[in-house]
Amino acid sequence: MTVQIQRPTDIPLLAVFLEMMNNQKEHHIGFCSLERHTIHSKLTYYFSDLPLKESFVVAYDHGEIIGALGFDVYMSLNKAKVCGPFVKYPNKYPLLAEDMWLALNGDMPTDLRIFEFLVNESNYSMRQLLLKLQANEIKRMFLTKAFRNTIEKHANEETSEIQSNVHPFHLSFCKFLKIEDDEWLKFTSTLNEEQKLFFYIDEVKNISGYAYVRVEPMHYLGEIHHYTFQSSLQKEKRTQLLRKSLMHIFSYHPFTQTELFLDVDEQLDVFTDAGFKVTDEMIYYQFIKTT
Repeated sequence: MTVQIQRPTDIPLLAVFLEMMNNQKEHHIGFCSLERHTIHSKLTYYFSDLPLKESFVVAYDHGEIIGALGFDVYMSLNKAKVCGPFVKYPNKYPLLAEDMWLALNGDMPTDLRIFEFLVNESNYSMRQLLLKLQANEIKRMFLTKAFRNTIEKHANEETSEIQSNVHPFHLSFCKFLKIEDDEWLKFTSTLNEEQKLFFYIDEVKNISGYAYVRVEPMHYLGEIHHYTFQSSLQKEKRTQLLRKSLMHIFSYHPFTQTELFLDVDEQLDVFTDAGFKVTDEMIYYQFIKTT
C-alpha cells in the first residue's frame, strides 16, 4: 500500500471525486459544493487567495484518488474555510485525514490561524477528527435547497401588491433612500442583469428588507448570497422577497437547484414557504491554531 500525497494536477478528475464524496452524508462538508460543474468552476476561478497548488492536497494509491483536502484561504482575515478532508476508504486508511491535514497545514503562512468547518451531523469520522484537534463547536445550521420545478410552480402566485413592492436596485434609489456611503455605492456599481439586489420597499418608502443574488451562469454560480429583513417586515413579504430572488436564479438555464445555509434559530417557515426544503443538519466548528 503506497499512498502519495501530492498537489492537484487534474482539476476535472478532482471535481468528480469531490462531487462523489460530498453527496454522501457520512462524508458531506458544507464548504464544498455538491455539483461537479460548480466545484470545477470554484477550484478554477474562486478558490483561495493562494494558488490552488498551495491550497489543496490530493492523496493517491496506485493512481486512484483516495483522499483530498483544501483550504479556501482568506489572507486579509487570517482564516480558511476547510474543504474536507475526504477519505474514500476510511477503514483502510485510518490515518490519511490527519496526514493530509499535517501536509497541507505545514505549508500555510504562519499568519493563518483560524480554520472553519461546516460538517454534516452524520459525518462522524470528521467530527472525531475535530474532537481530536480540540476544535470548538460554534453552532448548528440547516442546509436547505430550492429546486427549479418547485419555484416555477409559484411563479404566478405573487400578488400585484407584492410585485409592486419588490424592486431590483436602481441608481435613483440612492437619493430617494438617502444612500451616500462610498462602500455601498462601490458595491452597487457591480450589479448588472445577473447580479441583482432586490429590495422590499414599504408603503412609506422605507427599505424593509433586501436580498443580494449572485448569478454567474458561465461559472455555474447561482445563490442568494446575503439577505436582511427588518423586524417589521411581515412573514409573507419576506417569503416573496426570497421567492423573487429564486425566480431570478432559475431564469438562467444552468441552474436546477440552489443551496442556502440557515442558523437553526431562523424563522424557518419563511424559507420553506419561499420554496426551500431542509435536507440536512450541519455543525459549524472553529479551530484556532496556537503554535
